[in-house]
Amino acid sequence: MLLGEKCQKEVNVTDLKVRMGRLELENPIIISSGHLTRTGKDIKKCDRYGGGAIVMKSSFLEKEYEKVVRPYAPGLFPDARAKFYSTGDGYLCICGLSPLPVEAWAKWFKDSIKDIKTTVIASIMAVSVEGYIKAARMFQEAGAEAVEILLGCPLPYLLPHPYVGGASFNPEIVREVLSEVRKAVDLPLGAKLGFNPLDTSPLEIPGQLGLDWLTIASAFPAAPGINLDKIEPEIPSSVFLTGSKVAKHANFVALLNLQNQSKDMHISATGGVQNWEDIVEYIMYGAGSVQIQTLFYRKGMGIIEKLKKDMSYYMDIKEFGSIEEMKGAILTRLISFDEVISTYKETRGKIVVSFDQEKCTDCGLCEEVCNWEAIRMVDGVIEIAKDRCEGCAVCVCSCPSGALGLENMESIRKIVRG
Repeated sequence: MLLGEKCQKEVNVTDLKVRMGRLELENPIIISSGHLTRTGKDIKKCDRYGGGAIVMKSSFLEKEYEKVVRPYAPGLFPDARAKFYSTGDGYLCICGLSPLPVEAWAKWFKDSIKDIKTTVIASIMAVSVEGYIKAARMFQEAGAEAVEILLGCPLPYLLPHPYVGGASFNPEIVREVLSEVRKAVDLPLGAKLGFNPLDTSPLEIPGQLGLDWLTIASAFPAAPGINLDKIEPEIPSSVFLTGSKVAKHANFVALLNLQNQSKDMHISATGGVQNWEDIVEYIMYGAGSVQIQTLFYRKGMGIIEKLKKDMSYYMDIKEFGSIEEMKGAILTRLISFDEVISTYKETRGKIVVSFDQEKCTDCGLCEEVCNWEAIRMVDGVIEIAKDRCEGCAVCVCSCPSGALGLENMESIRKIVRG
């Protein structure tokens, strides 16, 4: 923890407000679209916990819903049972949509939204442009504060429908849907898109069309683990891996690709948040808000207040006066892979392993994993031949006690930047 013992001191709460296009949120922590926001009753529960916003579970118009999955009762659509399984740092899940169609949600907004303190963002899907337009208009008329268009959810039963399954990887469809909905409604509007490293052009379209925000998400197809005693899958099927740290780092790549756009447009990111540090990292990569779901399954939504307090304290001690000041703080300190490689000759013998004897447990793992014969364990003491060390850091990563580190890492950037 970066806060250490200072966490015990009284904290002056830093300004955590963010502007999400035309929306103003009290803080950047958004309860994302998911199992916790499936119905209006769920939204009311989420409203107790002080998030910056809540995104309802995505839904279709009833007639369009019937094109992808049959109702199990009038106005109600099915979801999976036995849908979650913990992988340790995330969940495998058989993820469905809201059981309620847009029509039922619109009625809830009309009847109940006035009683909700937190900003609630409606989330829509459709199998046609007309479906997106009609759903957005219905929410606007019902009094919704904002709408997010989910394009490209990779649920198996959606993939045959090009305007929803995989749509975020098709720039023509992204542009068509977003431009038509933008013309049809005047309330704050965002788009949630997947990240394709081979073609990032769809992620530029929301900003070009004047949308209020872009949400980036990395959805990882997944299959269940195996109960080796029973020789059975842990859950009957699986669709996604959610909440894993993997998603955070994948989204960092997307944010790097969007760093010029993030100066002028709000970018919300979702995936892999497990603590307040992850939220801060996202913001330092250029996100203006972070959408969270799996962490709240594991620790409850009551953790939101602690996340806000810890973020505020960190910002205070690092002298960030606002989220906007902190946003993108790491971007100028990153250099490209090619630039790192170009410093190889000049950094040889400078970036080398260092050692703290007091932390060493004499396990010998560092000697075992070193390819360069630069580390030896002699009578319980590590000997480092720095003239042979290549500074690869595999020993640093392998050390179970944190006894190893790398010296002079700052020299790489100094050489590149002059």
